[in-house]
Amino acid sequence: MQQIVSFFWQMCLLRESPARLPSTPFTLGLIVACYLVIALVAVNVTRPSQTVPAVIGIVLTGMGVQAVLTYGLLAFKRIGSRFLATWSSLLGTNTIMLLILLPINLTLMNTEHETLTMFIDSVSWICLGWWLAIAGYILHKAADISILQGSALAFVMELLGVIVSVSLFPAS
Repeated sequence: MQQIVSFFWQMCLLRESPARLPSTPFTLGLIVACYLVIALVAVNVTRPSQTVPAVIGIVLTGMGVQAVLTYGLLAFKRIGSRFLATWSSLLGTNTIMLLILLPINLTLMNTEHETLTMFIDSVSWICLGWWLAIAGYILHKAADISILQGSALAFVMELLGVIVSVSLFPAS
């Protein structure tokens, strides 16, 4: 397990390529399972007003949007065979980022000190930029597009995921 976490951490540092990840359904299944656990906890903790079914729906909707758009990009580039490794890489690195963001979001939710709130909010924006760089790098390596194009596509994926999730599961 330590090797897997280390691999995804190296990918978060833009030192590893998604091509080195085994492109098997088992690998994807393992990563999806880990992502689901972490994402469900993160969304449940950071959106306490949501019901458990809504939290599950939010996570699955985000995953679905990301999967469809990732596969669409790879199919458009005629390299659909890279989907398993690419989506596994996106989910694995997203899991690492969710673990980093969880204490940041908890601090943001539980502080009333204005200066600390501004600082923590800035850190969360930096993490968003970092995530866009990571996803852009993964899409760059997988789909042979520029990192900037990959980051823009990752932003669109995140934005669409949020729009669809909020539309389907409005805050209670």
